[in-house]
Amino acid sequence: MSQIYSARGARQMDAATVAKANAEADLLRAQAAAAAGKANIDVERVRREAAAQARRERRQEREEKSTARRERRRAAFARLGGQMGAHRVTLVTVVVIALFVSVALPAQIDFLGSRWAWPMAVAGGVSLESLTWMFAIQGQRREQRGLSAGVHRAGTWSAALVAAGINLAHGAQMWGFGFGVVAAVGSLAAPVAYETYRLSVSEDDTGSSPEEIRHNRRRRRHHRKVHRAAMRLRWATVPPMDEARAWETAWRMVHAAEPGVTRRELKRHTKRAGKVAQLVTEHADAGPLPSLELFTGPRTDARTPAPQQERTDSEEGAGERTQDRTEGPANGPYEQVKPRTPQPPKPTRTPPVRPTRTAARAASDKAYEEAELERTRQRAEEAYAQSLDAGTPIGPAALGREFGFSEGWARKRIKAVDERRATAARQGLHLVPAAAAR
Repeated sequence: MSQIYSARGARQMDAATVAKANAEADLLRAQAAAAAGKANIDVERVRREAAAQARRERRQEREEKSTARRERRRAAFARLGGQMGAHRVTLVTVVVIALFVSVALPAQIDFLGSRWAWPMAVAGGVSLESLTWMFAIQGQRREQRGLSAGVHRAGTWSAALVAAGINLAHGAQMWGFGFGVVAAVGSLAAPVAYETYRLSVSEDDTGSSPEEIRHNRRRRRHHRKVHRAAMRLRWATVPPMDEARAWETAWRMVHAAEPGVTRRELKRHTKRAGKVAQLVTEHADAGPLPSLELFTGPRTDARTPAPQQERTDSEEGAGERTQDRTEGPANGPYEQVKPRTPQPPKPTRTPPVRPTRTAARAASDKAYEEAELERTRQRAEEAYAQSLDAGTPIGPAALGREFGFSEGWARKRIKAVDERRATAARQGLHLVPAAAAR
């Protein structure tokens, strides 16, 4: 079948084709615009995220820098606080000195300004004040080196007294006596504050505790002769003698005894020792010290009475009997044989015969001293024996110092204890310490 074409139909078809093409073009343009808008939105979002990230990084950097600054500031304050705490005495002293100088120096300048030109007055006041502190600082440096600073100290106080006199006269003339006194005190108080600071530093530099410093002061105050003798010894020896050794030597020179022993104490001790020796002489025939074995042993155990001849000897000479009893340690270990040999019971016990008191009263001071010396030997031997039992034996030097005797005397006591123990070991005896016996 044939188609019928007309011009009008062709135009209509062309118009429809163009419209379709235009619609497709518009759709493509719309799609391209939508894609471009989406891309722009993505780009804007990425840009905003990058800007936010940059802001966050800058904020974090600022916070880190601020934290670091705070830490540095805190560390600086801590160091400053530690330094101020360690040198607070110095800081307070400097503030006090500056306060007093600020009061005294203008008064000096004003006084000199009424007589000299203004530049000369300022130079004179500053020179006088500087002279005071020059002497003070140089004196401290010499003392730190162990040299004498008497000249510098005299110069310090001389300059301070001149300044105080100037301020007192000028202040009293211009503003009244009260202001003059304040200005004079300002001139003197600054060197006083520096002097107290110097003394406190010198005590701290010695390395001594406050208790040791107070002890040394009391010792110098109560034993002035010994202190002067010790100072003379240290000055006379090259190199200077040690302080402890100089004190010990000076004490022996002054008191003729070991340190701590004076004539008064020695007389008191001798008097009391004489009374004790008298009691020992009166009761020379008393039995040995009771021990716990009296209660733990059999009841049939009894002590063998002394022979009548021995009692007669005790009656005839109390002094000889006492000397025999003091050969062994009175308070030290007694040599006893274990176990005790039981003795037959005795129906009656003869009371001990006491020596007459006439011989005790007539005993001389020499006998008392000998008895006391023997008791001291016994105490020393007991102390050494106890140290051996404890596993920490005392040396001869320490033992001699403890009882106020020489090292040779202590060696004799140690030798006596060793010999007694060796004899007991050879005989198969067992030494019972006095502490266990009591």
